[in-house]
Amino acid sequence: MVRDLAQELGKKVRFQILGETTQVDRDILEKIEAPLSHLLRNAVDHGLETPEERREIGKAQEGIITLEARHVAGMLNISVSDDGRGMDPEGIRIKIVQKGLVKEEMAAALTRSELYEFLFLPGFSTSHKVTEISGRGVGLDVVFSMTQEVGGLVRVDSEKDRLTVFVLKLPLTLSVLRTLIVEVAGEP
Repeated sequence: MVRDLAQELGKKVRFQILGETTQVDRDILEKIEAPLSHLLRNAVDHGLETPEERREIGKAQEGIITLEARHVAGMLNISVSDDGRGMDPEGIRIKIVQKGLVKEEMAAALTRSELYEFLFLPGFSTSHKVTEISGRGVGLDVVFSMTQEVGGLVRVDSEKDRLTVFVLKLPLTLSVLRTLIVEVAGEP
């Protein structure tokens, strides 16, 4: 999919997968298929610049997208990163004010990570044009919904003109749930 999309958009991409031997629960695997697809499509379409744009700013013509899976502290961490244009926090700030999501004074006080949380709202898009690939504001809300549904969380970090990283922190399995049984007056 990454190769085909890059070719369609006239971009050069090196796609690398790290942690291929990481064990993933079948139920989790089924649930992350669509969200991962959205993240990879966004990385190719929004994240990476064209070879000409990359050359003009001193980057290698070939962009790098990395998909990594690993176990960390009893959770499954899956990250999708690219070395593309990154996100512009000020552009997001302007967009959320234009959409009437917050007042200008409040938007000015939001931190970078708080601004990135708006990306997960249904219908929110920073794209200036809608294409068959992206720009409709559908995708990141699907990623957020899935991670919430399985009891995980999603985080994003980005540096303008350098990189964007989405990290999904998911439970190792859905078939085992942590519980706490409390006994009150002899009744569990």
